[in-house]
Amino acid sequence: MREFTVTDFQRNVDACVGVEDSIVFDDTTLDVEFAELGLDSLAVYEIMTRLEEDLGFPIPDEDLDDLKTVGGVLTYVRRRLAEV
Repeated sequence: MREFTVTDFQRNVDACVGVEDSIVFDDTTLDVEFAELGLDSLAVYEIMTRLEEDLGFPIPDEDLDDLKTVGGVLTYVRRRLAEV
């Protein structure tokens, strides 16, 4: 199973919003909602689309609605990777 870390998530965010405009994700931001971190719904959708491409599996829209924090995304992706 491939590991998915905060660094992996950060890389995808940087690719979408640009490194100079990116938010730094770490243990202190795991449970902070994306909107509170300054990411609007379009940016989050773009990040999730890139994650799908990077990971090689789709993230259904009904799952996207529940992914509001980095911690939630990490848990979700790790679960999906364990299923593959």
